[in-house]
Amino acid sequence: MEFSKKYSHVGYSYLGVPDAWKPIVKKAVIELEKEMWPQWWLPMWTKRLIHQLATGRSVVCVKYWWAYRLRDRLARGIITDIKDKYAGLRIYISGTDKMCEIIDRAEIECDRTCERCGSKDDVKNVDYGWIYNLCKKCREINKAKLNENKI
Repeated sequence: MEFSKKYSHVGYSYLGVPDAWKPIVKKAVIELEKEMWPQWWLPMWTKRLIHQLATGRSVVCVKYWWAYRLRDRLARGIITDIKDKYAGLRIYISGTDKMCEIIDRAEIECDRTCERCGSKDDVKNVDYGWIYNLCKKCREINKAKLNENKI
């Protein structure tokens, strides 16, 4: 199942992150989901339906107030954005301290992971007009491409 449909009940579920970081983000979202929706007895389809009725799969509007209030009582928070900014992972939420700890772990792991190939060896932030988080091998490839374009 597509990520945006599978995790729509946690809020904003479009992954605006590099492909190499997606496994890290998915792992974090699964942990956040367990913290946000602690009701083990509530089926997933019900959680998705409540969220859709509450917000219409948006994070900025309310579709039905009764469903929105029900979602507020059942869920401990919502993800409002997931993206890559300044070569770092950003997950914006309204939620608990434990949720913030989960996000901090994911951000640190992404800082240590190359956004192109997923390598964890010698990863640094580099600025090629846009800031990237790259390993040594990917930095050399990027540098070679930049030199080719200058000629």
